[in-house]
Amino acid sequence: MRLHRIKYFRLSLQEPEDSVEKSTRHDVFDAVFFDETADDAANRAGLEKLIRYIQCGDTVVVDSMASLSSSTEQLCTLIRRLIEKQVTLEFLNENLIFRHDCLEVVEPIIAVMEALAEFERAAAREKQATGIAAAKIRGLYKGRKKKLSDNQVVSLIDRARAGESKSKLARDFDISRQTLYRYLRST
Repeated sequence: MRLHRIKYFRLSLQEPEDSVEKSTRHDVFDAVFFDETADDAANRAGLEKLIRYIQCGDTVVVDSMASLSSSTEQLCTLIRRLIEKQVTLEFLNENLIFRHDCLEVVEPIIAVMEALAEFERAAAREKQATGIAAAKIRGLYKGRKKKLSDNQVVSLIDRARAGESKSKLARDFDISRQTLYRYLRST
């Protein structure tokens, strides 16, 4: 069985003209897979084709971690997915190699990366909460806009007390039943 050397990149991170040729010029690859600039995390046909193509023992070469993923959490998931297929993953810019046959080295690295991803999420949530609190103090943050006006709420409550069906009220006011019950509890 012949082992393959495979290249993956995203066009958005390459020079626009002749980027496929420039990206593969200095090395010989058995296959090249790429995704377009507009492809997002949910729509990466090139990456999915690569994953279907690779076989045990192949080497996947990626210019940088950023071209494989835009988030640390997603990057860790993709690295694990590729390692599970028993391939070697090379990141050229970071000079990192993840080998499927060296899991005792790979697993701690991925664990640290996942811990950093969790730290990033927690820091972002804390920063957001701090910003919202500061905006509330300055009177700039009002929260989510109310779905119903005060007059609509009065009408809703009157119709509910008159015995109208909750489902019909929710449809008539274009709100969920949960929102309907929240308005009814507020009286």
